[in-house]
Formats: sequence, C-alpha cells, structure tokens
Amino acid sequence: MIDHKISLNKNCPCAQTFCPIRGNCALCVQNHLEHRRHVPECIQDMLREHVHALADKMELKTTDARPDDAFWKKQAETDFVQRSIARHQKS
Repeated sequence: MIDHKISLNKNCPCAQTFCPIRGNCALCVQNHLEHRRHVPECIQDMLREHVHALADKMELKTTDARPDDAFWKKQAETDFVQRSIARHQKS
C-alpha cells in the first residue's frame, strides 16, 4: 500500500493488492465514480449477495470479472496514480 498523502486506509478491505491506489479512499472512489465501470470492491462485498439474489430471480448469471494481478502490474507502469491525484486536486 502506497501513501499518496490522500486519506490512506491501512485497513482497506480491497482484494486488489496490486492496485496502485489501494487504501487511498478518495482516489479510489473518485476513479470509480468517474469511470462508472463498477463500484469499489469494499462496497461490492456488501452488495454481492443481494445482486446474486436479484440476478437469480431474473434468471441471469453472474460471474466474477475482477482484475487480476497482471492488470494492476500493467497499470503500475502507466501514469495511473499521477492522473488520479491530478483529478482529485481539481475537485
């Protein structure tokens, strides 16, 4: 976990251990709100059983499509953190 000086959560429950902004709640939530691809993993755990139950009632299938370690290692090679911090500082 890297301290980028923005609300570091040392008890972050996110399983994405290689995410470069893991534990930085402000950056994490901001990125999830901006990209709207999925909710932060710390919230997913609270919602998962409800979503599965609703999907079952609608005869839909759910799959786990969370990013793997290779995805996060690739993100670490980009300017992902710098872009995230810059967006946070604008708001």
